[in-house]
Amino acid sequence: LPLSLQFWSHQSIEDRIAGCYDGAFLEISNDNGANWTQVPDGRLLVGPYDGPISTSFNNSARGKQAWCGDPRDWSRTIVDLGAYAGQSIRFRFRMTTDASTGRVPDGFYLDDVLVQTCAVAGDVIFVNGFDGAVLP
Repeated sequence: LPLSLQFWSHQSIEDRIAGCYDGAFLEISNDNGANWTQVPDGRLLVGPYDGPISTSFNNSARGKQAWCGDPRDWSRTIVDLGAYAGQSIRFRFRMTTDASTGRVPDGFYLDDVLVQTCAVAGDVIFVNGFDGAVLP
């Protein structure tokens, strides 16, 4: 990938059939945090959202796609950031809940958050122009 966000998450979030009651999701801002937009599921190359947050029970993010593993042990997510190359951006992870009573321990835990880019810098391995030979 030319530019990506990678992280590991551990989740214990109330789910439902084909979606979430409570949920976590990723937002991005390219105007220093004045406005935030949800990173769409199509940008999640590994670890897509589990489904929409229920429109019942007064969750402030109702209808948004979200993660809601109940529970989900540490798993990796890779986000394609190619559309934001060359821009200054901010990320925020949000978790929202509905009006019902939750369970303990509930939550969305993050670790090993990494923004990474890969680039080919020319022939840096063979600085003096050495070419490998094919052996019989």
